[in-house]
Amino acid sequence: ATAQQGGWRSGEMEVKVFYENKEDVEKIEEFRFDGDIYHDGTGIFFVIPEELEKLESAGLKYEILKDDLNVYYRDFWSTRDEYHSYEEIIQLMNSLALGHPSICEKHTFGTSVQGRELAALKISDNVGTDEPEPEIGFDGGIHGDEIGGAENLIRFAEFLCGNYGSDPEITGLIDTREIWLYVMVNPDGRVNMTRENVNGVDRSGRWGYMWDAWGGSTGAYSQIETKKLRNCAYEHQFVVHTTYHSGTEYISCPWSYRSDPPPDDTHILHLAGIYSSESGYANLEYGQGNTGMYAINGSTKDGNYGVCGSVSWSMEISNDKQPPASQLMMYYNRNYPSMLAMIEHAGYGLEGVVTD
Repeated sequence: ATAQQGGWRSGEMEVKVFYENKEDVEKIEEFRFDGDIYHDGTGIFFVIPEELEKLESAGLKYEILKDDLNVYYRDFWSTRDEYHSYEEIIQLMNSLALGHPSICEKHTFGTSVQGRELAALKISDNVGTDEPEPEIGFDGGIHGDEIGGAENLIRFAEFLCGNYGSDPEITGLIDTREIWLYVMVNPDGRVNMTRENVNGVDRSGRWGYMWDAWGGSTGAYSQIETKKLRNCAYEHQFVVHTTYHSGTEYISCPWSYRSDPPPDDTHILHLAGIYSSESGYANLEYGQGNTGMYAINGSTKDGNYGVCGSVSWSMEISNDKQPPASQLMMYYNRNYPSMLAMIEHAGYGLEGVVTD
């Protein structure tokens, strides 16, 4: 079965796999299925029937969650309730930039495979000028079917713009920081409700730091969506960079490609602890991605940290990849205090301009 343009593979299903020990995890990793392994003894994978047979042959326990993903998501956007469509998110971004021109500017880095905007909002005073202020990056929707991240970010953009000038804390942060919200990394995936982009490549081509050929990627930054997100990161100096996913509730920190801790492990985990404690989650766990979740090469968090020097992580905001629409504000309310805390803490420590 081959990847369909703008859809899942024929007969592709979503399964939950259960593991009990390191040997089970190694078996799963050897298959290199598209999906994620979580720290709670489970993993979510997207497989076709012949791949499912490999799980059975390995003796791994599993549960089929969705038996035909093309059928399951066929009518999603016609019954989406409070979820924003791609078009509505772009309209909101345009509206915020138009309505708050002194602090909000829309940047379009290019278009996706199917021609949709790859856009971000910059929120700062003197927004048209690249000032020597701490920069903070947030992005969402690398996996197109994990649609909560974009919802989180567009609500946060509205919150920041709406409270500037009236809320002293928000006003102070916007006046002294440059905040970037890259709302939809994989807009084609959002529209088609697929994990990958329309070329069937997971994580839109994988980042170049410690890259390997997994998930359909033919090379580092092989997809246009990855190139544009990379360019955004390269053109700025993000002190803290958060990438939003869903499927569990966890902050996954560098490294993902190796089990050895990174040089700044103590400080990264300290900051992740602040995100956790400031959030509305009862017990938001955090830790190194390789040991707390699973090994992966070419992750954005490793690239942002290893290449750009950003404190970077993947924030898994919900156990459900598409929480009920009635829970959208609940998850936003759990995360926005932590987002403000990251913006604040990005301004702590040394600051200045490198001239030589």
